[in-house]
Amino acid sequence: MNYELFIAKRIISAKQHKNSVSSPIIKISILAIALGMVVMLFSIATGVGLQRKIKEKISGFNGDVQIMNYDENNSKDARVKPVPLNQPFYPDFKEVPNVKKVQPYATLAGIIRTPENFEGVILKGINENYDWSFFKEYLVTGTIPDLKKGISNEILISKITSQRLKLKVGDFFYMFFVKDDPNKAPNARKFVVSGTFDSGFQEIDEGFIVGDIRHIQKINKWEENEVGGFEVLLHDFDRLKDSGNEIYDHIDPKLNAFHHSRKIPCYF
Repeated sequence: MNYELFIAKRIISAKQHKNSVSSPIIKISILAIALGMVVMLFSIATGVGLQRKIKEKISGFNGDVQIMNYDENNSKDARVKPVPLNQPFYPDFKEVPNVKKVQPYATLAGIIRTPENFEGVILKGINENYDWSFFKEYLVTGTIPDLKKGISNEILISKITSQRLKLKVGDFFYMFFVKDDPNKAPNARKFVVSGTFDSGFQEIDEGFIVGDIRHIQKINKWEENEVGGFEVLLHDFDRLKDSGNEIYDHIDPKLNAFHHSRKIPCYF
């Protein structure tokens, strides 16, 4: 038996304390300690659960592990050197059992312009094999973009962005992408809102829209087999560190694998 529990029971059951002033004080103290422990356990459980949910949402936007070219600015939001789509690990990363899926993507910063307002966002480009399960869970209105019929102009935007720009499903808008040469007119693309999502993570929701990767390939003058990088989805997120190191060990030395929350890439 636990020593502290044994002493507490002896004190409570002692006859000299049953009808004394100290008896209710002891009982109240034990009750207060018990309630305090329950509150602490509840707080820890809630904090851990919230932390995990945030990680899951961030991974939903960026994948559990990202594979990109080494880049001086380490920024996924700027123009980066493309990665060849033809890789030994794509589409199946057989060397790492914990890998669920590998999907190509590219990102490009731009400005959405409407008659009344404008907003700077990142266009995340994906292909027809993209895993939409995360966005389907948080889909508010409309549908997921259809990328199987040629280059699609359909875009998925967040609820907060749609409210700021007064855009709804079916509305068209123009997005402008600045060229490297500031003296040249920016690239313009006309998109249509296919649906809106709300993950509850405002810091990320307001920064992204999702559409066809082929727009980014054309704007950057990439080939069809060139992408910005790869997102790796894992079966078991709790094994992120070990799986991340395994992934890094099985990719081309010219490529880098990292988790988006890490400030220092390469190793987990």
